[in-house]
Order: sequence, then C-alpha cells, then structure tokens
Amino acid sequence: MSIARLNASPTARLWIGGSPCSGKSTIASRLSSRYGFGLYHCDEHWDRHLASASAVAQPRMCRLRGMSADEIWLRPVDDQVEDELALYQEQFPMILSDLAGSVDRVVVAEGAALLPECVAPLITDPRQAVWIVPTEAFQRRTYRTRGPWVEQVLSRCSDPAECWERWMARDAAFALRVAEQANTLGLRVIWVDGSRGIDAILAETQSWLSSPSGLA
Repeated sequence: MSIARLNASPTARLWIGGSPCSGKSTIASRLSSRYGFGLYHCDEHWDRHLASASAVAQPRMCRLRGMSADEIWLRPVDDQVEDELALYQEQFPMILSDLAGSVDRVVVAEGAALLPECVAPLITDPRQAVWIVPTEAFQRRTYRTRGPWVEQVLSRCSDPAECWERWMARDAAFALRVAEQANTLGLRVIWVDGSRGIDAILAETQSWLSSPSGLA
C-alpha cells in the first residue's frame, strides 16, 4: 500500500511492538516524522490507563495498583513474565480506544504492550507490523543508560541488586515470548544485539514496512 493509499484510509495503522531497549521508540518517532504520520507511544498512556482500570475489565491492573515495589519486582521471574503478558492484554482495548479517537489518518503505534497475538487480528498484511527485540546482553548494557528513572525504580525495593537481576531476567524472558508469539503467527521479528546502529535498524524496519501495505 502506498502512502497515498494509507492517507486515504481513516483507520490506517502501522504497529511497532517488541521489548524495552530495542530502539523501537526512536524508530517509530523517526518514521512518524519522516512521513508526517501520527505517533502513539503506549508507555506514555500507561499511568492513565492504570489509574482508570476497572476491577471487572482490568483485574490485574487494579491489583498492581495496590502492590509494593517488593511485591512487584521481587516475585519469581516466571510470575512477573506471565503477569506482564496479562497486563498488556488487559491494556490493549484501552489502547485501541485511544487510537479510535485519533485525528490522524495514519498512526504509528509503538510499545511493548502491542503483543503479536493482540495485533495480529487487526492487520490484513504482515507488512503492517514489526516486533523489535534486544538480546539479553544488549538489553543489560543499554538499560542503565535510559535515565535516572531506572535507579529510582531500584531504590524503591528493599534489595536493589536482586530487583535489578529479576528485572533484567523478566525483560529478557518477555522478549523471547514476544518473538515466539510473532514467529508462530508468521509476523516479522528484528533482533537487536548492538552490532548495528539505530540507522541500520531503522532502514530494516522501513524496508519491511514498505509496499504493499506499509510505507511507500
């Protein structure tokens, strides 16, 4: 699909999912700027969605609101991964509601919350979506460069070192689960290991999203 055809559609979406530290936010922002598309970062809406979650529609999100930092981060890693997947499944209808109200004819939606199993029913061609995930080694090297909020999260736990290890293990396992979902559904996965710069990952992403159903 060409840009002209995308712009003619009132509901055109390009989806960039994945896991933290993969560069997906930067890539989505650059594509949005380059083509004049709208941009939706799921993370920017998480706090609002969490605050408005209902016990009926989003029970896990409601439970999360009452958990301490230790209860969140010092649980077994497998429990954290399963909870993260379930939380994003609960959030996804809220994301779709936001996107339905967009005034942009074409929107690039980006975020870890865009699980392949949630997005797959909404696309008509695999080239409308891509999942970008980091290797665990690259994730660990990159995470602490993401700003002071990382240390702020760790400082809320009684054991910051253990919190860090479980956090990293959770995100690495989450990346694998996302990649497995996408592969099972025949959707595109791009792995990031630090051997290529962000421009190369951007070029690969743009190439994948090119015609017939993405960018021209």
